[in-house]
Amino acid sequence: MSSLDDIKNLLDGTLNPESLEDNPELYEMAESIYGREVLEQMGVEAPERPSESIVQPNGDAKHEVEMPIVPIAPPDPIPETPKSRRWGLFVFTTIAISLILTNLVVGYGSFIPLCDEPDSETNCEDKLILSEIANYQSPNSWTETMELEIIEIGILVFLFGIMLFSLRKK
Repeated sequence: MSSLDDIKNLLDGTLNPESLEDNPELYEMAESIYGREVLEQMGVEAPERPSESIVQPNGDAKHEVEMPIVPIAPPDPIPETPKSRRWGLFVFTTIAISLILTNLVVGYGSFIPLCDEPDSETNCEDKLILSEIANYQSPNSWTETMELEIIEIGILVFLFGIMLFSLRKK
């Protein structure tokens, strides 16, 4: 680094032009302050700059080899993953809503014999009540179609919410 007096003289404009030619750092400062044209008009020539190369020893040999410095390329940008929807969740909720609506409109009892034998005392309707699904053989677990229960409404609203959420992009 240059001495403070040389820098002070450079800023004052009183620095000797020969000292600029001898010191590359001072010349760069003067060039950025005054401009190259002004320095050339004053007769100041740019000092020799060392080549941008690395001197590496060549094993046990007595001579040295200059290797050019290879500029390091910036790393490739990380590609953004395309936004996608949660299709598995969408398919699951669609199937669940379809099953609940099928039970509500047609009823499982109309096409799957889930209740006791026909000659028993249990009288089974068409629609299975979801809150009583554990006791599906009981007559209290069945009702007529198109009768909505509060739990069915809650489950349908919840599943519709999840279905809409699954359509959002990540």
